[in-house]
Amino acid sequence: MQRDVHHGLLGTRARAVWLTALNIGLVVALPAATAQAPARLLVTVLDADGAPVAGLTREDFTLRLDGTEREVVSVEPVATTVQVVAIFEGLAATQRQTSAAITSFIASLDDDSIVDMQSVDGKLDAAIVEAVDDLHARGASRPVIVMIGQATEIVPSAFQSSQVRGKRQAADLSGDLDQLARLLAEHGILFHGVSVTEISLANFRTLAAGTGGRFEVLAAPARLSDTLTDIGRELGTQYLVSYAPDPASGTQPVLDVTRPGLRVRAAPFDPTH
Repeated sequence: MQRDVHHGLLGTRARAVWLTALNIGLVVALPAATAQAPARLLVTVLDADGAPVAGLTREDFTLRLDGTEREVVSVEPVATTVQVVAIFEGLAATQRQTSAAITSFIASLDDDSIVDMQSVDGKLDAAIVEAVDDLHARGASRPVIVMIGQATEIVPSAFQSSQVRGKRQAADLSGDLDQLARLLAEHGILFHGVSVTEISLANFRTLAAGTGGRFEVLAAPARLSDTLTDIGRELGTQYLVSYAPDPASGTQPVLDVTRPGLRVRAAPFDPTH
């Protein structure tokens, strides 16, 4: 946008007001500080069967901060079109099972959504950072990362043979988890996952919950397709809930739905990239 700059000139009316204020010694007050912008939550609402619930409005939500009810400023449905980087590992399922699960996941998204696959070559946290960089580089408006398969990492081998460098085994997320959480939050990236393993993967679950996502751990691959389909449907039925923040509060708000039988999953949404 081109801006016209007039050096040393004031409009007639502006100059008269300025001179009057100067001559009679008035103190011209600065504009009042702008009201603080609402804070936002990315919200998923599920019914008793785990299906996402559409069509909710402000009247369907209550929000409390430090036990005090605060105004819900607005409730808006989030755009259904997503750009997904799927971090893929298939060690715990057959190729047919994994392919069927990915096909079901893609079918559960709207027609304009994009899913790109990314394999894991090294550390799991590095794979997530790579996915963040990919989504940021293409300017994804609704970026999502989904971990599919089994979370594994290379364990170095004790053998000296150049042909044996190590083996992959099931592993929870390691590295700087706080830094990963900040990185996802800064980019507004929703993190989900489905892993077939016998270990708990508590760090993965914590990371997903912090973005408003979910991370499911399955004992066997039989429900891999159904779980990914459920995640895809959730991505098409979410809300941004805005509320009046309290700068003095150090706690996260508690969001509830007034309709009986529904449950809420929510996380702060304040991307800076």
